[in-house]
Amino acid sequence: HNQSMMGNRTGRTKLDQAELQNLLHQTTYEETAVHAWHKVFSTTCAGGRLTVDQFGNLFNTFFPGRNSEQFCEHVFRTFNTSKSGGMSFTEFLIAVHVTAQGSQEEKLKWTFKLYDVNGDGVLTLEEVTQVLETTNNILDHNQNSKPFLQNQAKELFTKIDVNGSGALTEDQFIANCLHQREI
Repeated sequence: HNQSMMGNRTGRTKLDQAELQNLLHQTTYEETAVHAWHKVFSTTCAGGRLTVDQFGNLFNTFFPGRNSEQFCEHVFRTFNTSKSGGMSFTEFLIAVHVTAQGSQEEKLKWTFKLYDVNGDGVLTLEEVTQVLETTNNILDHNQNSKPFLQNQAKELFTKIDVNGSGALTEDQFIANCLHQREI
């Protein structure tokens, strides 16, 4: 449809070769799949960048009626690595790849970034508690009590904070999680 091409204000109807090669290298997707994802992405966000609100709307399509605003903000923050406020196609496709097909280590790196709310490279019990509370708002309509969630967060954090320092770097988090398979 010519109309949809005209609606793309960036004029980018094709994926540039450098970005394509980068994505083929960073993901397990074939070229046809990257082009298909690009088409969906371009249709969803005419400006070429996905805003946190558009990301939330997309999420709510898959999980209607859930209180997901804060959770979406955490996930968006994690994958908007340029910190530009708009997720590029590359950031978006890497997010899809890591969450769907990424290795255990890639998923743990993503999980660390998700829980590292303030982005300082150190994970604390407070951050784990905060993300667990927002995740619970999505998954559980009964909304477990705050003390219960705080206890769950403390239990989880204690399992991965093997030296009891109260703070974990990304490397410590990944190594400890890989040793604690039940987490």
